[in-house]
Amino acid sequence: MKGTLPYRIAIVLVVSVLGLAWALPSYLSQDSALRAILPEKQIVLGLDLRGGVHLTLGVDVEKAAEYTLSQTGEDLKTLAREKRIAVYNAAVTPDGRLGIVLTKAAQQAEFDSLIQDSYGSAYTVAERQPQGEGLRYILAMRPEYRKEVERLTMNQAVKTIRNRIDQFGVAEPDIRRQEGNRIQVQLPGLDDPQRAIDIIGRTAHLEFKLVDDETKPEDARRVGRDVLQQRHLNPDGTYLERPIVLHREAMLSGEAISNAQVQYDQFGQPYVSLTLNASGGRKFSRLTGDNVGRRLAIVLDGQVYSAPVIKQKISGGHASISGSFTTEEATDLAVVLRSGALPAPVNVLEERSVGPSLGQESIDKGITSTLVGFALVLGFMALYYGFGGLVANAVLLFNIVLIMAGLAAFGATLTLPGIAGIILTIGMAVDANVIIFERIREELRRGLSSAAAVAEGYAKATLTILDANVTTIIAAVILYQFGTGPVRGFAVTLTLGIIASMFTAIFVSRVLFDLLPKVKNPVAGLSFVRPGTAFNFIGNRRVAFAASALALLVGVGSLVAHGGPKYGIDFAGGVTVQMRVDGGLDTEAFAKALVAEGLEGVAVQRIGMEADHEYLVRISEQQGLGTDTVRDHVRAAMTAQAPDAAYEIQRQEMVGPKVGADLRESALEAMFYAVLLIAIYISGRFEARWMAAGIMAAGLATGVYLLDLISVPMSLLIVAALVITLGLCWRLRLNYALGAVVALVHDVLVTVGVFSLLGKEFDLTIIAALLTIIGYSLNDTIIVFDRIRENLGGRKRKDFKEVINASINQTLSRTLLTSGTTLLVVAGLFIFGGAVIHDFALALLIGIGVGTYSSIFVASPILLGFGPSALPGDEEKDPAPEAAQEA
Repeated sequence: MKGTLPYRIAIVLVVSVLGLAWALPSYLSQDSALRAILPEKQIVLGLDLRGGVHLTLGVDVEKAAEYTLSQTGEDLKTLAREKRIAVYNAAVTPDGRLGIVLTKAAQQAEFDSLIQDSYGSAYTVAERQPQGEGLRYILAMRPEYRKEVERLTMNQAVKTIRNRIDQFGVAEPDIRRQEGNRIQVQLPGLDDPQRAIDIIGRTAHLEFKLVDDETKPEDARRVGRDVLQQRHLNPDGTYLERPIVLHREAMLSGEAISNAQVQYDQFGQPYVSLTLNASGGRKFSRLTGDNVGRRLAIVLDGQVYSAPVIKQKISGGHASISGSFTTEEATDLAVVLRSGALPAPVNVLEERSVGPSLGQESIDKGITSTLVGFALVLGFMALYYGFGGLVANAVLLFNIVLIMAGLAAFGATLTLPGIAGIILTIGMAVDANVIIFERIREELRRGLSSAAAVAEGYAKATLTILDANVTTIIAAVILYQFGTGPVRGFAVTLTLGIIASMFTAIFVSRVLFDLLPKVKNPVAGLSFVRPGTAFNFIGNRRVAFAASALALLVGVGSLVAHGGPKYGIDFAGGVTVQMRVDGGLDTEAFAKALVAEGLEGVAVQRIGMEADHEYLVRISEQQGLGTDTVRDHVRAAMTAQAPDAAYEIQRQEMVGPKVGADLRESALEAMFYAVLLIAIYISGRFEARWMAAGIMAAGLATGVYLLDLISVPMSLLIVAALVITLGLCWRLRLNYALGAVVALVHDVLVTVGVFSLLGKEFDLTIIAALLTIIGYSLNDTIIVFDRIRENLGGRKRKDFKEVINASINQTLSRTLLTSGTTLLVVAGLFIFGGAVIHDFALALLIGIGVGTYSSIFVASPILLGFGPSALPGDEEKDPAPEAAQEA
């Protein structure tokens, strides 16, 4: 290795320069001269750190298809008229097809030819029904054409929304299409979500229709007229609506508009001035010239804004909308008219907004908790490992630089859970160093020189480190795939941190040791676990099993008593408002004040630490209220309950029932796939039985597919999948995987049970914590399993119980140290991280402790009960029955 030292030093230097080059721009001032030579990319802060609005919009593509069918019907009537084919009553049927009546059946051949020539690639004639002397045709969209309509609708919706936001003046908006005909919109720095919704979500379907002043509203439907509402602005700012009768046919549509601007009349009242394109100008001139003395209604999204009398022919291509606007409303209307109409209605499925003060507070608390955790780890490592601890601290600092560089280089978004991921990475990065240093100490005790002990320690620890970290990466990748928003930010930083920590711990720290080979004992320091320790862990497995069974029974009992997990807004839907109140708040009295304001089913709870004085107001999804309505009620209740109290609304969220159900299902899928992939990886790596692992995966996929065919609920499907996984592991003798999976299920259930006992809610951040626990718990288990495999020496022995016990004792120091350092940084996150991340940190504290316990008292005894899997070429008698009998 010494011969390669110059090359390794060069690699470290190159990576260091690149890391600093990508990380520095995020911290330099805008006028720094270094910006001229450094990359332009910087770390992007998520909305939870800089404030802003997050929206998930659902596009009603079915309405777009209906509009396309309706337009096809009108076009078909025009084409038929030109061919002298008599047709009438073109209308969309309730089942989403187009009906049109051919007056004379004798013209069937001509009409069929017209349909085939003009619309043969888009429609098929589904039915021909006799109707009087003619035929009623039913046309159905071809599947491929419907998909194309939906694709064009989504593309146009994204483009229109982007145009509106660009004109609204929001810096660095993020608009992207998602699966399920959804659009995600993120608007940083915006603190008025309702105005954003009004601008983005308005369809802006503009029509000019003639008013029928001769027909009364109650007679309108009988004579083929429409009745809409015309709004009038009262002096006190409220609106009054009155019915108005209109002709159904639109004389002109919004497609004729080329520009829209806010103007003011002689009384200082705002109105929207419209400029029409050439074709629209000609149509408008003809329309006004033919209807002097009649009223022309201007209809926007089914609402009549004004209906002025046409006094004379209007030429020049100009029109106006006036009568009922505030200046802000007129401005917003001009924006949506300039950007064009949406091709289909959009619905707000999810809304989240964070105030700028909470964003800055989250940054401050994130930095504080990071520094606290970092300082604790640095001090502990230097004290415990001496020179080796200083090396670990140096690579830990380098690790942080690489994470920052990776976030900037890949354009990833740093969120508050992402900061938590960095903090967690600090604890987990120590893990790799501890594995190496404990190995070096073992080799030194065997009498090797410092240089030889370092070389042997790195050689034996490298594969173990890779195994342990790959499983955590699996969990992080699945979390990114199934997560959303800030949770994805956590997955990104955790993955970058793990990759960086493996590089710095395995490669960079080795370079530092090789640069200073004369250090006599490079890992001298404290030791909590003395060499030769021989605790009888396996002998106490029955007590541990009883303790685990009791914990599981209590947890499951709590879940049953509470009717299942207490789902947060992410999964159950509803509206939440987070607020800070100086001096605190009586939650019960405030809840009563909210009920008095008309909010039924409201819940008020304190969040975070008691000194934070932060509270969460939650309304269930069944109430059907928006965040603006709930916010107004909260303000009214505060005025009534505590008129002199200073308070701030920090965050608002609304999740619709569809999004909540989808997120809940995705969370369960994420947990399932994490356990499955980890089981497959362990089977292949530890038992060299990739074929058996593949059979397990195929059998599980088949079972899940068959259950899904009979519409088994997702929750039951996941339970069935876990049972199938455990059964296949047992049947195929994948015993390492069996022990690991049982331990993972144990850790998740205990953590969920504790949360249920504490009355905590389950949301996306808690799912992120559970997946992290899965990865971390397995990390511990793999360390023990790897030592068991090493001590077996590739062959099974009859003293398997002693092998497991010895392996647990040999890795005990590493287990306690890594768990301890990780708990230190997570405790800093729990205390200093703020209310938003409080429960996330609590779940990690519980899970890491339980995971450490299960790697010793659950996974290893399970492996003992079934014995190691069969190894190629092993001719000894299978010790499993004897081991099971001993157990």
